[in-house]
Amino acid sequence: MIFPRSTAPQMALYFTVLVYVSGIIGMQSAWRDWFISMTPFTLLLSTAVLLWHQPIFTTRTHAWAAGAFLIGFGSEVLGINTGLIFGDYAYGTALGPKIWGTPPMIGINWLLVTYVVNEMVWRVLPASAPLLAGAVLAALGCTALDYLVEPGAISLGYWTWQTGLPPFENYTGWFFVSLVVSMMYTKTMSPGLRNAAAPWLLALQILFFAVIR
Repeated sequence: MIFPRSTAPQMALYFTVLVYVSGIIGMQSAWRDWFISMTPFTLLLSTAVLLWHQPIFTTRTHAWAAGAFLIGFGSEVLGINTGLIFGDYAYGTALGPKIWGTPPMIGINWLLVTYVVNEMVWRVLPASAPLLAGAVLAALGCTALDYLVEPGAISLGYWTWQTGLPPFENYTGWFFVSLVVSMMYTKTMSPGLRNAAAPWLLALQILFFAVIR
């Protein structure tokens, strides 16, 4: 059966919900390792569905998406190889192949997280709110989400910390890197637009890591 073009993005979103729910259940089963290995697929699917629901694509939209990926990935490469920004940590194999010790999938994750958090912040703030205030709130939201994610991500082998638990430096790093990306968002992504997939994907991220935590 071929769904009408207008319903295809919605069906893709329903499929993504099914993938996350299956993952939550699968992580508690004997198939845990297989579900962990599917993390890159889930990240790519989530990001594809998010972008599919983007109301308007412009040159600025593409520039922001590329910038979010490159800044996120670049900061992680620097962090992994120098210990700066986030602290001393190392990636496992769950996020796929690595370049300079860093899986490119983490750049996709930065794009996904900063997009959905910024989108939700601008649903709450009035249109007249200062752009800097929106960027700061979004950076705080991204940092809070990382705080929620850390225990589950460590237990799933996404990454490990030399100190066992993430240092305070990790959260300051997350704040400042996501602040840069969020300031870019306010300049390029038309905060007044609404992406129907963003609240779903943010809720799924929170639900998944709250359960795993």
